[in-house]
Amino acid sequence: MSVHAPVAALRVANEAFLVSSMIERCPKTMMIRELVVNAIEAASSADIDKRVDITAAEIEGVSKLCIRNAGRGLSAKELDRICDLASSLYKENSLDANFGMGAKVASLPSNKHGLRYRSCKDGVVSEVIMCQRDGVYGRLRRGDNPDGSSIEVVDATDTCRAEGGYDLARDWTEVVLFGQAAAQNTVIDPYAGNPRMEPDWLLSNLLLRFFRTAPDVTVQLWPQIIGGGTPLPLQTLNDLVRLAAQSEIVETASGIRIHYRYDPEAGDSPRAAIGAGRPGSLGAIVYKNEIYDPRVGKTWVLDAPTYGIPFGAKFCSVFVELPDDYLVRPEAYRQFLRFRGGDQRQVFLQDFGQLVMVYLPAWLKEVIRSHGPQQARFVGEVEDELRDLLSELQVSPEFKPPAPPKPPEAQASPPPAPPAAGPDAEKPPVTAKPPAPPPAPPKPNFERPPEIISLDAEELIEERGLKGRAAKFYPSSHQLFVNLQYPAVQAIAAQLEAEFEAALNPERMRLMAKTVAGWAITRRVARALVYSLAKKAAGWPAEDVRRAQSPETFSLVADDWSSMIEPARLRMQEDLGEDWQSSDALLAGALAQAA
Repeated sequence: MSVHAPVAALRVANEAFLVSSMIERCPKTMMIRELVVNAIEAASSADIDKRVDITAAEIEGVSKLCIRNAGRGLSAKELDRICDLASSLYKENSLDANFGMGAKVASLPSNKHGLRYRSCKDGVVSEVIMCQRDGVYGRLRRGDNPDGSSIEVVDATDTCRAEGGYDLARDWTEVVLFGQAAAQNTVIDPYAGNPRMEPDWLLSNLLLRFFRTAPDVTVQLWPQIIGGGTPLPLQTLNDLVRLAAQSEIVETASGIRIHYRYDPEAGDSPRAAIGAGRPGSLGAIVYKNEIYDPRVGKTWVLDAPTYGIPFGAKFCSVFVELPDDYLVRPEAYRQFLRFRGGDQRQVFLQDFGQLVMVYLPAWLKEVIRSHGPQQARFVGEVEDELRDLLSELQVSPEFKPPAPPKPPEAQASPPPAPPAAGPDAEKPPVTAKPPAPPPAPPKPNFERPPEIISLDAEELIEERGLKGRAAKFYPSSHQLFVNLQYPAVQAIAAQLEAEFEAALNPERMRLMAKTVAGWAITRRVARALVYSLAKKAAGWPAEDVRRAQSPETFSLVADDWSSMIEPARLRMQEDLGEDWQSSDALLAGALAQAA
């Protein structure tokens, strides 16, 4: 840099500390992403047979994970160079492209014993081992040159010939993960038990990271990884759309593409689909072909009402694919996205919840309805009562129901012009227009009542996470789910059965008592929700309002069921009508006779 430059560049005072801190802070689980991305990028440089092989290498009788690409090879000098942090070949160093340090930084914390790179260029194989020794990360020294300098990159051509299985007639590069110790099997235990991984960890990791891979590159998984007798190509979530019973891609006005899928045979877990397998349901953001913030399994099912999928979520998948020029950027280690500008907060799938609801296809809405429960008769009545209460409390509207996207406006033809009047045409008489009536005062606008969804099936209660909870409110979809199996409902029903047992036969009485008990709890919880909505205008902070709308708060409200007995008793008498009156008269006569 010129001595006349306006700024003196910063230097690193403690280089070893900076290197170690960058490596140690990187999330371990980003290792496979970084290694596979590097391999795919390298393989794309090949003239033919652009391939990445994920297999295993036997090192002293122990299986070690091996990732090999058939791209342009590296000379000894080039291989030495790329081992430095923030160093790369044939790639751009930028915040939006490749940092040149991802694979090394992400892999070394879990491979302190060694990370072996081999690369074949023009028939010569160069080898370097990166590792940590005595607390220092770097290249393993393999000997000394005559001038006293250390040897870090060695010629492994003869070694590869002796081992067999290598094609020295063409270029390639491979990396082998030695792990933390010589005895560690990095194929099944890549992190030495911290964290502990499932047997199919690699397939799941690839499935939940790569929505699609480069169209001209094949990623092959070998039998040492997946079993069987032959290697199979990686099937990404984009490839697996063929397994869905129905799917649709909707493009929004901002260029976001939303992938909707329905697969009634989807499993409960999003495991990789190899051969005849299939993934489970999930939701995720897709950016530049990679998956961020995946919501899988029970997490996805619990969150699904936020995206307009209250039922059947375990069979439905949603992917929000952002255009390449969207105002987001991966954070340093590619673990998640951040918005550009402002506070650069993390991007979550729920940021697009309203958008997903707006564009839900009609066929998917019908699927969702088909998986939903039949609603209790009293739900509409309670919602009407809430509407009056919202008006009484003057709760300002905040929830905006998603509106369907507007179709392109048709070009209306202008009305035909009236025929030109001739000189002798009779002119119409001029009449005075009556004065326009004064405009009606605008009607007051208040918050709409939430949609109440009562759940009585154990499966649906479990799906919504309401086991042991009375109710759950989803502000984004303005839906209140009520658990009709909650103990307070059963307690009220039992007392009503005991008090009114003479009015009906036991089966009809049991059904009516449960219905009235469900009405009582639903009404109490829903009114509590309305009062919480009114607290924002009273100055409550948003966090306090959210706490007041928690499932725990609704459960405490429902637990005071004794205060609901009298309204439930009156409702029971009203519903029984003549049956109650006749049984009441019979009971009074029996008591008089006994006296």
